[in-house]
Amino acid sequence: MKNRGFFWLFVSLIIFIFSPQVYGLNTVTLTEGQSIFVDISMRNLNLVKFPFSGARVYTGSKLLDIKLDEGNIFIKFIENEPPSPQEVFFIVSSGVYPMILVPKEIPAQTIIVRLPREEISEALNWEASHSYIAGLKELIKAMYEERPPRGFSVKLVGEERIGWKEAKVVLRQVYTGATLQGEVYEITNISKELARFIEKEFYEKGILAVSMERHDLKPGEKTDLYLVKKSKAQREFERIMRKDNPLDILKGER
Repeated sequence: MKNRGFFWLFVSLIIFIFSPQVYGLNTVTLTEGQSIFVDISMRNLNLVKFPFSGARVYTGSKLLDIKLDEGNIFIKFIENEPPSPQEVFFIVSSGVYPMILVPKEIPAQTIIVRLPREEISEALNWEASHSYIAGLKELIKAMYEERPPRGFSVKLVGEERIGWKEAKVVLRQVYTGATLQGEVYEITNISKELARFIEKEFYEKGILAVSMERHDLKPGEKTDLYLVKKSKAQREFERIMRKDNPLDILKGER
């Protein structure tokens, strides 16, 4: 069990949670009739997880070993065969969804499947089931555990951010819900001395919560940084509401 330290949620809080398991996590949204390319491990067992049971899978590939267990679909490339991209078809009550599996030298992957019509409503229900502070804390905890909340999508990024002399800051993942967005950064001390980072350094306008796994880094050491902000859709909604606020119209008529 890891001591997560203090969250910067405008007050100091402490959360203790378990270490994440070693695997890759990705969330994909399927569109009927449109193939989507998904990277999976070429050597390890991969999991494609649907939000419900009863999904069926078909493929003409002889390079894949596929096993079903309700909403879980386990996929592994057959050993001693040269791997290459393979197409599979997932069949559920709402339609047929093709996916092209691309073998890579990466850890075992867990692919969380979302369908467009269920994503936003599930995310909104999850956000509404928590108070404001609890929702921020739970989203940070979910990112730490690499287990996205219901309805949240996960995008792998790998984009370096500039502006830090003593640190390399790379945006690794973005978790997007209905009104909230979480971001996971990897911080590396690239200086020749011990570096200390605190949450306040990463706080800026629009940031709702900041948490760091470690604060003191020796040269070359890394840690994870977690940020929570409003989602793009929520920011756009609030912008429109401010622009067309009926109270502002009434004020202008006085």
